[in-house]
Amino acid sequence: SRPNALGVTYAEKMGKITAGSNFFLCMDDTPSYTRDVSNMRLVVRRADVSQIITPMVEQFAQQMVNRATGKIEMVSQLSSIVPCQFSAAYLGIAGPSQQELFDWTSSMFAYLFYPNNPPEVDQAALANSVKTCAYLDQLIAQRKQAAESGTNIDDIIGRCLQLQASGTPGMSDLEIRNNLIGIIIGLMPTTSKCAVLVIDYLLDHPALLAQAQAAALQDDNEKLRKFMLEALRFNSFGAGIFRIANEDYVIASGSMRSQKIKKGTKVLVALQSAMLDGRELDDPKSFRLDRPDYQYMHFGYGMHTCFGQYINMVQIPMIVKSLLRCKNLRRAAREEGKVRYQNSFPVSLHLEFD
Repeated sequence: SRPNALGVTYAEKMGKITAGSNFFLCMDDTPSYTRDVSNMRLVVRRADVSQIITPMVEQFAQQMVNRATGKIEMVSQLSSIVPCQFSAAYLGIAGPSQQELFDWTSSMFAYLFYPNNPPEVDQAALANSVKTCAYLDQLIAQRKQAAESGTNIDDIIGRCLQLQASGTPGMSDLEIRNNLIGIIIGLMPTTSKCAVLVIDYLLDHPALLAQAQAAALQDDNEKLRKFMLEALRFNSFGAGIFRIANEDYVIASGSMRSQKIKKGTKVLVALQSAMLDGRELDDPKSFRLDRPDYQYMHFGYGMHTCFGQYINMVQIPMIVKSLLRCKNLRRAAREEGKVRYQNSFPVSLHLEFD
């Protein structure tokens, strides 16, 4: 909540991804941040969540599950595919292929947000960033040419180009590209991982699984959203996020746990621990669907709250819903029925159903 005192740590790495420029969620509280986030909120509209995104994602997810015949590998056949389909239909970014788009964004996310990666992970991310920038540059040029000839598509790229044509500051081709690359990095791997984490948790808790399946069959999307939020509180996406002290700062000033940190100190904000803090949550070890949204920190907090939080709060439950509607959903036998990871992301979870 104090972004000037405790700033984000991602600007240098984001500059390497874009070959020099930044993305607004990697900025401190600057005029450029205000301009860029305001522009993107004009094109990624809150009203789209209920009117466009929810039915779109639910259809995509259900189609993928309908193609399965009693067995499905959740990552490669569902949770990594649906965000790519959504990106193509809503953002206008299909990638050279779904697999390439997902791989590119996953590697760049790991590079940006996870410290101490093996060298090959960072090298792959930087190589993929060159490919992604080239792809987006070409895509934007093609879309501009199509718009000039009268072909207008109402997706995010199309809306960005309309702002550009109106003379809106901060919407050059390069600035549109950098905004888009930041959004897709945050969209693909996170959505897939969270959907897997929710299903993995519910499968370990049969009573909760039965309740969630009943909600899915009743099309109770709000209840499924609460199941997602609570499951991720226990089976968290990550331990927390990093910040850096831009000035000498006292954490918890005036309390018994007051601690002074010096300018330049890197801080881990332990979000997972915070969401299990009995001083802030009633009965934190119990799974409850009546907790207020402000007790969940999956999407961060303050000016650097995840830009796509409202999209994620329907996209993840809709992916999960498509599986919960399956009769007798269960893990496959032996090791296949366990989540397998590569670096920080799930790469397989084999499921069966009747």
